[in-house]
Amino acid sequence: MDAMETLHNWPELLDELKNKESISSDSKLAALLGVTRGYICAVRKERKGISLDLAKKILSRLGKTFEVEAIETLFIPQKVRRHRENIAVIRRQVIWRANEHCQLCGKEAPFIGPDGLPYLELHRVVPVNEGGRDDVSNLVALCPNCHKLAEICHDSECHEKLKKLVSKYTEVYAAGIHL
Repeated sequence: MDAMETLHNWPELLDELKNKESISSDSKLAALLGVTRGYICAVRKERKGISLDLAKKILSRLGKTFEVEAIETLFIPQKVRRHRENIAVIRRQVIWRANEHCQLCGKEAPFIGPDGLPYLELHRVVPVNEGGRDDVSNLVALCPNCHKLAEICHDSECHEKLKKLVSKYTEVYAAGIHL
């Protein structure tokens, strides 16, 4: 039986880990895993679930093989995964549209991020609480300094510049033209 087949039986896996580590109590097991004894008891009684990080820790300590992507699909709801994927696509589009330069100061992205893209931060010009959306017509790519400036100075010249930029994008996308 592989790790994926046993993930539904956490009490059994906890007991297996106790035996493997020669641990006699749930208190010691909890200390080993960095959680409370109450948490272990709640998992045993199926009142609580296991976090993704804790699941990885338990399976690793047991020497069970698992694919990170496969185990994540059990813990991260599909809606959240889809949202992450959509944001990644939108981020690439916004950075491409900005020609890999800050849309406020015009400087080139300061470095390449872990995703391989020039590091620019996305900024919602119209905040969500004011009806703004997470789509390319409301997002601009800013260097970290300009992003902080835009977050702090809502009524400054920079914000007006970004509002004009976004209104241009809104018109262009409404016309069915994609930059």
